[in-house]
Amino acid sequence: MTRVSALFGVLVMTTLASADPPAATPPRSDLDKLQGYWKPLEIQSEGKAQMPIELMKQVTVVVDKSEYHLYFKEKELDKEGKPIVFRLALANIALDEKASPKTITFEFAEGPFKGQKRHGIYELAGNQLKMCYGPTDKPRPTKFESPAKSGYFLETWARQVK
Repeated sequence: MTRVSALFGVLVMTTLASADPPAATPPRSDLDKLQGYWKPLEIQSEGKAQMPIELMKQVTVVVDKSEYHLYFKEKELDKEGKPIVFRLALANIALDEKASPKTITFEFAEGPFKGQKRHGIYELAGNQLKMCYGPTDKPRPTKFESPAKSGYFLETWARQVK
């Protein structure tokens, strides 16, 4: 081995030994994972389907930071040929991902539920979000089910790529 290659090896080893370890990327929170557009796969209330598949195609949820925006897109277009989109609800969401099961709370700021709260549980699995929730005057659900007369909604949503 030549002196230059030996010196180069020592320099590389010294540099590597003294370099700070790469900063660990903090794990993404569930709220980070919820960001974006979601379409319903299933929506039940008290064990009954709430809308046909064709109607569910017109519904979109957008999670932006801690805001939950619920939109409905009409099939008809306006006079300029643009889609007619209504925001049905705006809610602030709070998650507790340390709870078991994980919990979610909605506080509605706009829409027919303005001023009301809903609480429930959620599960994120890949590109699917499952939630079961109901009014705060009822116990928070502990299972992903919405039996008759429970007041609970059971929903499954799929992430949309924009």
